[in-house]
Amino acid sequence: MNKQKSYEDVKEYVTRISIRNGWKLNSDKEQLDDLITGLQANFNRLGYYNCPCRDSQEDHQLDRDIICPCRYAEQDIKDYGYCYCTLYQQLDFDISRPLRMIPERRP
Repeated sequence: MNKQKSYEDVKEYVTRISIRNGWKLNSDKEQLDDLITGLQANFNRLGYYNCPCRDSQEDHQLDRDIICPCRYAEQDIKDYGYCYCTLYQQLDFDISRPLRMIPERRP
């Protein structure tokens, strides 16, 4: 079994991802907390960071495209300013503007 991840482990992981890609994390503290907690639960259950907003097949190979950051995040952030679950956002994204539902890109 994989080592269990703490909330802080996951927060450090998503922070590194956001910095590496030139993104920022969701600035809404409550939403960010929920997303990190969801990623933590998924990792501790599945052994990988399955997107907290998508259903897992509970198979690493079948879920490869939705392991955080998912394969669709970069394009979603370019097109909408944020990824499907809103965890990652463009640096200049204005959180006060209304969020639109991002169409599912996953086939």
